[in-house]
Amino acid sequence: MGFNKEEFFKQIKDVDLPQDQKDKYWQMLDEDFLATFRDVMKYSPVLTPTSPYKRTYQERPFSDDEYNAWYVKTKIKHAASGPLLGKKVAVKDNITIADVPMQSGTKLLDGYRPQADATVISRLLAAGAEITGKAVSENLFVAGSSFSADTGLVQNPRLPGYSAGGSSSGSAALVAGGAVDFALGCDQTGSIRIPASWCGIYGFKPSRGVVPYTGIGSVDQLLDHVGPMSQTMDNIILAMDVLAGPDGLDSRQNEMQQTFAFAKNLSTNLRGKKIGVVRQGFGLPRSEEIVDQTVRENIQAFEKLGVQVEEVSIPEFELGRTVVDTMNTLATYRQLIKSGGSSIGSGNYYPTDLSEALNEQLTLKNYDKLPPIVQVILYSGMLADHDTVDYYGRAQNLLIGLKADFSEIMKKYDILAMPATPFTATKLPSLDGPLEELVTGSMGMDANLGLFNALGYPAMSVPCKLTEYDKPIGMQLVGGFGADQTVINFAKAYEEL
Repeated sequence: MGFNKEEFFKQIKDVDLPQDQKDKYWQMLDEDFLATFRDVMKYSPVLTPTSPYKRTYQERPFSDDEYNAWYVKTKIKHAASGPLLGKKVAVKDNITIADVPMQSGTKLLDGYRPQADATVISRLLAAGAEITGKAVSENLFVAGSSFSADTGLVQNPRLPGYSAGGSSSGSAALVAGGAVDFALGCDQTGSIRIPASWCGIYGFKPSRGVVPYTGIGSVDQLLDHVGPMSQTMDNIILAMDVLAGPDGLDSRQNEMQQTFAFAKNLSTNLRGKKIGVVRQGFGLPRSEEIVDQTVRENIQAFEKLGVQVEEVSIPEFELGRTVVDTMNTLATYRQLIKSGGSSIGSGNYYPTDLSEALNEQLTLKNYDKLPPIVQVILYSGMLADHDTVDYYGRAQNLLIGLKADFSEIMKKYDILAMPATPFTATKLPSLDGPLEELVTGSMGMDANLGLFNALGYPAMSVPCKLTEYDKPIGMQLVGGFGADQTVINFAKAYEEL
């Protein structure tokens, strides 16, 4: 770190001031204002989560990595007892594990090893989980397919040659391939539910604030979520009982005032409950007819459990897509690219070693080292950020109305249902293919997902059972804010059908 006179003059070269006045400004800055920044570096962080559990790791390549889904393998000591004893777990590689390499899908972070464990890591280890490694994350965790990571294509275990979905691509592939009992994914506009849908597993995005996001690469405090992915609901429930609850470090949790005991309060008696089948989740420009048809049939299966199923039109859904796309694009540029994931005024614990590592590498001269989908998002956010229009503020203001609209809708329904992804897993492209293919191949799969991040609602991709189609199809179940138990109850009841 350092402030120097030459850099100051470089930054203000276009400011129309006499040189002697610029010199005076520099003197005042150096003696009075910049001294504050120097002083803060003298002190150690007040809060630095540490871990009592020793760990070792093995780096790529791996002889048994059939789906190219592992970033690093770990052996970490854990509690000798607990609800997750004997469970093998992988975590997405934007979740910090102290002293273990972290890449977040980009070679620009090669050599970075976090200083502290994320809260979810501490909780898994305290519950006896065996964290066997870090799963590949798509590049800077922004892509919806599985070909943007600098470690190469992640294969779909159910469909070799096809995408596993993203950005929690490695997590889904390791779960679907049977390498782990469950994995953690992170979700800003669908990054848990997209790969869960395409790989035929359960993927749960809890309500905002149920699970602390402390120590995880961040895009936007309103969009950030972390949650479990598994082949069984029992593992989802086990994981959630360990992960849920405040940690005192994550302001995203301030909104969540309730507590949860998912296994204790599990109920698959759904008689008298009501599902709203969201019309706007079907028939999209890229929707596959087989997806729409299959999801409708599987939603209707809830009627066997005494659930009332009816179609509901929510015209505001399309506006919601626009709002979330705007927020996500601008936040990716402003917060992730420009500020290393560090926001202003959030009240969170800041993993400053991560943000500083990203700040050092995500510079203009390195933008060409990022994959096309990341560059397109970056440049879009850059243009919007430099406009005089406050696009993000306008989107946030629209979100206020959307929250009110959806709050009224959720008074009528226990669950909203629709396809998780409007189309099934796509073929993996050649990395030297057309630029358009490398960009559009990572887009469109989150059309039904991102709004529920901004609203903070719990949402799960559930693998459709009633299908003879050769590709996995995900049904999305959504509850109102804080209705995580309801979503879990519905998913478990469906699993038992």
